[in-house]
Amino acid sequence: MTISTTTCRIALAIVCALATAPHAVAEGGGKTKSSGAKAHKPAAAESSWVSEPAWQPPPSPIWHGLYVGGSVGYGWGSSEHYYDRNDNHGTADADLGGGLAALTVGYNHMWSPRVLLGVEADLGLMHLSADDQVIFDGHVWKSQFGPLWGTIRARAGYLWSDRTLLYATAGWAIAEVDEVGYGDAAGQTATNESVRSGLVVGAGVEHALWTGVTAKLEYLHMDLGRYDGLSENQEPYYFDNSVDLVRVGMNMKF
Repeated sequence: MTISTTTCRIALAIVCALATAPHAVAEGGGKTKSSGAKAHKPAAAESSWVSEPAWQPPPSPIWHGLYVGGSVGYGWGSSEHYYDRNDNHGTADADLGGGLAALTVGYNHMWSPRVLLGVEADLGLMHLSADDQVIFDGHVWKSQFGPLWGTIRARAGYLWSDRTLLYATAGWAIAEVDEVGYGDAAGQTATNESVRSGLVVGAGVEHALWTGVTAKLEYLHMDLGRYDGLSENQEPYYFDNSVDLVRVGMNMKF
């Protein structure tokens, strides 16, 4: 009788222990998961403070990129000729004028929504000529610019509106020059038949007729420099040349 009572008590204690064990395990696991979730909260908070880059507008489809074009215009040149012959010297100026045309290729980069930087090159034909000039008695001078001429220039512009560009330009120019001074005796010929080069500066306005096609009005001044020489008789002379031009043109962007 005593053994049976003791056995029953032991069995009841075992059953009670087994019944309470799952609850203890569940509570312990819940605490572990909760502490794990708290450990990740700072990382999530830090990622929410990362700033995104500021939005930048895309380059203007009207102006940005490669383009080709053509132009026609009128040029007027200034040429000064000096000749010294046995202490009998003289200087004369010739005002040359004529038409010109050129093909153009260039590239524009939108530095900002309103500021444009670019590069442009021209290659064309011109015919600028003048009437014969008399330096002094017995010495006649003929001059002509062309036929080939060209430039390579940088451009900097400001968009007055989305479709209208005001710009300045500067660079290097070349032009063929053919000048001859004839004396009244042998050995008195002065010549300057060469490709001259020098600085070119200018300004213009360009307007977008529609996306990809623009029209422009432009002024350029080309300083072709001074050429010094000696005749066959060792008589000094020089030619000093410059060209101004105004032209209209159209460009097509790729």
